[in-house]
Amino acid sequence: MTLASGLAVFRRDGAGRVLEILGSGVDLITSIGPKVLAAVLLAAWLRLLLPKDKISKHFGGHQGLKGMSLAVLVGVILPGGPMTAFPLAVAFYEAGAGFGVLVAFVSSWLLLGANRTIVWEMAFFDYSLVGLRYGLSLPVPFLFGWGAQVFERRCPGLLARITRWP
Repeated sequence: MTLASGLAVFRRDGAGRVLEILGSGVDLITSIGPKVLAAVLLAAWLRLLLPKDKISKHFGGHQGLKGMSLAVLVGVILPGGPMTAFPLAVAFYEAGAGFGVLVAFVSSWLLLGANRTIVWEMAFFDYSLVGLRYGLSLPVPFLFGWGAQVFERRCPGLLARITRWP
């Protein structure tokens, strides 16, 4: 598909445009590549460093509202983009965190991330609008996490079949 697209651009716009696109692709790889490498190394180190007994104790599937609340709080305060959040989620999972807790964590990071809210939303929008959005979004990670717990209980073993996690 990539080759076909490249040939279509070559035919329509010429070799100069193809080289321009390749150059921007190389720029993207050189800017994101180190971040991806750092995220992969972070995930590998976290798998070794996270104490499985404590993660399971605080974030295990049996923790319910307490574990979900802690996961939502971690998601809210976690800085960085997906290269930080997703490796951390995988490390939490491998250390014994429950699926519902992981869904609550990722959902809160996506919807309620304090870094993005303070730096971007509050810089461009009225505080009352940001507060309304935040207030309306606050229950969503809990609802998603609870739904994931119910789903996991009703379909045991499904998580192992639908993820790439061991």
